[in-house]
Amino acid sequence: MMKKIPWSGYVTLLVLIILFIASSMPYEEQSLKPGLSRYFNLDFVEQLRFISFDYNGEVSVAALGASGFVEFFIRKSAHVSIFIVLGIALIDLTIRLVRPVPLAAVFAYTLAITIAVFDEFHQILTGGRTGLIHDVLLDGTGALIGILFYLLIWKKRPNHQPVRST
Repeated sequence: MMKKIPWSGYVTLLVLIILFIASSMPYEEQSLKPGLSRYFNLDFVEQLRFISFDYNGEVSVAALGASGFVEFFIRKSAHVSIFIVLGIALIDLTIRLVRPVPLAAVFAYTLAITIAVFDEFHQILTGGRTGLIHDVLLDGTGALIGILFYLLIWKKRPNHQPVRST
């Protein structure tokens, strides 16, 4: 008899599919700039002209324009968010399979980083895209946040059981 696949297995698969589809699309197909400029008043972004930093090139309102500047933060927030979800799903899966828990956490984090590296490599193979180590570090940060968040909740559960879906 087959074991029931935990919720985290489905979430992991869904995240992998989303990452594959997103990294297969050329930048031009993913650009948010036209929609941001058309549907939102971005005049407030001009107040952020003092912000400037390097992320594989200058990130500032002057360098990217208001819509490009906002798009940068939306895209990087998406990186962190999807990897928070992936980190939660991976730690739930690994806790079910690997003991002790610190080893499960290291394994889950290693898997998340490996997925981030492959995602960036896949982007290199896609026209108009680049793979960035910066994004792997950002993804790893998201995964770590997700793993730590899960472990915080897990630690408070009686008998430290994996988090069950309802």
